[in-house]
Amino acid sequence: MDPQPPNGPEGGEPFPTFDPSFKTPERQRRPQQPPTRRPAARGPGRAPTSQASPLLVGIAVGLALATASVVAFFLMNGDSTTGAASTTTTNGSSTTAADGSTTSAVDGSSTTAATDGSSTTVTIPGTTIAVTIVPVGDPIPVAELTMSANDIGPLDFGAAANDVLGRLAATFGQPTDDTGFIVGNGSFGECPGESIRVVRWGPLNIVVKGEPSNATFASYRLDLKYGGITSPTTDMATLSGLRVGDTVGTLQSIYQGYVIEYVVDQDVGLTFELRSSQSDAIPLLWGPIDSQAEDALVTGIYSPDSCEQQATTG
Repeated sequence: MDPQPPNGPEGGEPFPTFDPSFKTPERQRRPQQPPTRRPAARGPGRAPTSQASPLLVGIAVGLALATASVVAFFLMNGDSTTGAASTTTTNGSSTTAADGSTTSAVDGSSTTAATDGSSTTVTIPGTTIAVTIVPVGDPIPVAELTMSANDIGPLDFGAAANDVLGRLAATFGQPTDDTGFIVGNGSFGECPGESIRVVRWGPLNIVVKGEPSNATFASYRLDLKYGGITSPTTDMATLSGLRVGDTVGTLQSIYQGYVIEYVVDQDVGLTFELRSSQSDAIPLLWGPIDSQAEDALVTGIYSPDSCEQQATTG
């Protein structure tokens, strides 16, 4: 038996309507005619004929053209601004990008995004927001990120989510996907209705739950179906050495002292379930496999579902 029983494992504002048929009136040229000479006025009090200065006419026409150009520009661009700064309003909260960084408030939570190539995309219903996870501490050697029923190496279930995500960001860089805080439906082992956030590095999904201010590390799922097979997270192993991509025969050999059952999960498909004894209520490790054949592949390693763990611990 292992020193620890192992665990198993992914909108800008509408522009104002612009009439393309609108054209700035062109200045009409009229053929010049030689001035008409009038006979000199006879009699007192005859005032000379008044005539507009051509210079003043030209200035007036130029101003009219400039005004029309400004109106056309604003019709095409609305209230948006270009250049370094832009503002987007989403669900009553605004996201402002001015100097390469963005601060977004969504459903009461705040995230900070950098546009220096290190940001990732968070998908929230109705919008996408770029966020950055602040790295915490030094990188953790992948060999120390062993998966068990209670943790991933030094990252324990129940630990503050920001610390866990920060350590992983320090180790693997920015994540490849992040749901932001959403209402869970049970698809990641949480109890339906719980507030969760799933952050992914390649095939590694980290599930945290709770409110943004007090969320904790709840579970993980390492699964090749999420892609990123070249990600360094695929080198993570259980305490006994099982990795995704190993064969079912290797699984059976490594855990020959354990109880291994093959169960069809309605969401995942055919899975293995690893228990230390037949009486264990929930598996220590579980995850999807291609088939029960010895040369079939183990494509995922999951920790116990957090909702089941919660139920068994009261």
